[in-house]
Amino acid sequence: MRKLTETDIQVLRLLKKGADNKVTKRQLMDKAKITARNLYDAIEALRSLGIPIMAIRNVKDPGYYIAQTKDEKINGIAQYKKQIATERHNLALLEKASIDDYLSNAIKNPDFWRLYGHDLIKVTNITDHSVTFKIKSTR
Repeated sequence: MRKLTETDIQVLRLLKKGADNKVTKRQLMDKAKITARNLYDAIEALRSLGIPIMAIRNVKDPGYYIAQTKDEKINGIAQYKKQIATERHNLALLEKASIDDYLSNAIKNPDFWRLYGHDLIKVTNITDHSVTFKIKSTR
């Protein structure tokens, strides 16, 4: 664990107890005059001390707060678990994605072809095992 910096202490002083008193990322950055990266580093350092800093990840009403109740902590952790599940899903999709033939696989998907294919791709030859296509100019 690293020694706390002035930035860490400043962020801790700006955080409020309770989800109803959350402070947005922008507010923390502006008041502390720090970057997003510095803010994330400070929050991680404070969490490493056992301070239950939670993040409400709702796009319409986001913010950071120090959990004051067991329910606030449980709800805050649930949001991270959901994010981790989404990231695991995306990682699995990327791991199975093909570098060589992703576009031909996409073209075989009727929804892709219906929504995007006509505008993006000119298909010149389709067989059971291959597709020949050209990407149309986007200029």
